[in-house]
Amino acid sequence: MLSDPINTESMPYGEQLYNVFFEIVGNKKNAVLLESLRGENAVLTFLVRQVEDIHPGDLAEKLDLVPGRMTDILKMLEKKGLIRREQDPEDRRRVLVRITPKGVRTVIGRREEIRRHYSGLYEALGLEDTVKLIELLKKMKEYFDEM
Repeated sequence: MLSDPINTESMPYGEQLYNVFFEIVGNKKNAVLLESLRGENAVLTFLVRQVEDIHPGDLAEKLDLVPGRMTDILKMLEKKGLIRREQDPEDRRRVLVRITPKGVRTVIGRREEIRRHYSGLYEALGLEDTVKLIELLKKMKEYFDEM
């Protein structure tokens, strides 16, 4: 865990929030969760929830990735057999991305790993505090969505 020699309790609340998030993100024990939010894992997680095939540009936009980075990620996922890229039947100049059954299994396996990893947090917080935390995190998400 990161240690901060500065007395953070005397800081403004916004800075205290930032420091707590910094410590959470910087904690190596959270690597499983953080890795699931980036790169290939983020693309797979998005695609498993996606009902229809999607164009790479739209996918890059939704995940806030530059097109070049998206291209690299899709190449790696396709090489691993986790996605397929196919010509768009409505516009043959464009490509559609689709998750494969192997990709779906990969996402399910990662979800299980994260669930196991964070089950202790639920046990430590208890039901009431877990529900409160979820509500607060949803409010936080709404705040950042509106920024």
